[in-house]
Amino acid sequence: MFRVSLPAFAILGHPNEGKSSVVSTLTEDETVAVSPLPGETRTCRTHAITLGGKPRLQFIDTPGFQNPAAVLEAFQSHAGPEEHMVRDFIQRHAGEPRFHHDCELLKPLADRAGILYVADASRPLRESDRQEMEILRLTGLPRMALLNCKRQETRHLDTWKDAIGRRFNIQREFNAHHATASERLQLLDALRILNPEWDTQLREVIEALKTEHQRRLEESLLILESLLIDAARHVTRIPIKTGDDPRALTQSALAAYQTELRALEDRARKQWRNLHHLTRLPGGDEAALLTDDLFAERVWKLLGLTRRQLATFGAVSGGLLGLGADAAAGGITFGVLALSGGALGALSGWIGGPKLGAKRLPLPGNRTLAREQLQVGPLKDIALLSILIDRSLLYLLRLGNWAHARRDHDAFLESLKQKEGFVAAWSETDRNALRSLLPSRREPDIPPALPPDIQKRLRKAMSSSTN
Repeated sequence: MFRVSLPAFAILGHPNEGKSSVVSTLTEDETVAVSPLPGETRTCRTHAITLGGKPRLQFIDTPGFQNPAAVLEAFQSHAGPEEHMVRDFIQRHAGEPRFHHDCELLKPLADRAGILYVADASRPLRESDRQEMEILRLTGLPRMALLNCKRQETRHLDTWKDAIGRRFNIQREFNAHHATASERLQLLDALRILNPEWDTQLREVIEALKTEHQRRLEESLLILESLLIDAARHVTRIPIKTGDDPRALTQSALAAYQTELRALEDRARKQWRNLHHLTRLPGGDEAALLTDDLFAERVWKLLGLTRRQLATFGAVSGGLLGLGADAAAGGITFGVLALSGGALGALSGWIGGPKLGAKRLPLPGNRTLAREQLQVGPLKDIALLSILIDRSLLYLLRLGNWAHARRDHDAFLESLKQKEGFVAAWSETDRNALRSLLPSRREPDIPPALPPDIQKRLRKAMSSSTN
């Protein structure tokens, strides 16, 4: 049935105590059915920690106890060899509907699986809980109790600990919905104590998981580097036709640029979610890419609009360039403030464009406006890169410590609204080093790379996702 060469642990307990959540978090499997309703699990289901395409450690999700008093009475009256007690009970009651769940949950124990007993210690201890624990004690199998406080209530915790201490080898507090990657590793390490025969295999699994986490960190860094380079060098071009309204065309170009940058970030987030096996978490559509303080009157410089293009559109549109606050996306303004008054005068003085209404513009080769393109990008400032770094690190930190059992995805999105200014704490030297990602006038086509010092800072920030 469940007898295999791999270490195996049966997750047992009362219905709706969080057994499936424990399995989901320990195996990093978001497909495990987790439900607030009791009785969701009716048959044993095996899930494994898989590394390198091979299962290394098994956890068996079981139905909850239904008749602990009757099962305990049968165990206590068993007259045969103790090692046959579980199997004899299953054979005797296998065809009885009343004991269907109890026989099912005992099957892994008949094959000598280790025991992880999950109990919600935020509620009072009941007699049925004592009966369940006594049943598991009588099996003589290695066993650990996990106290999973589903609510912020601890007044019953000491009573639970005392009862468990009388019947279990080890007990640990473990909230499957909020366990970090580090807490998951600590629990797996504690399992080594249960059965010395599995010590070597469990050590190998733990070391392999640490190696896997390091691999994720390095791949995440490569994805972030690619995002920053692509964003720094990204260009949006829109053909210009005779008769086009300059203001509308400029708005379209800026909106397209914003959409394409968001797509770059969404692509990176999807890759990060795949790395962490959290593909069901929301991506980037629910939160805008940019903050309202990124683009203001200096948008022409940040977006890399050429002086010629600014002159052209400044003259044709009377000098008015911009998107108002009504161009917000996702509740956060991407926008470009309309230039007026002193700002317009400063810009006009800087660009010195042709007169209003000119039909033929002074472009190279005496080309007409109909053959021109409006180009937005590449970047000429690190402000956007700084914001992308902050948002990416925040996303990775939340992702790295998001328990796979959690299904409240709105909470994940809410956590991304917190502002953590990682780059603001960097030295001026490090911030200036980001400029190496911006396209060079001399060698614009040579792909840049993150400077070593920046890589070190990003790696340090990302490594905290496993703490």
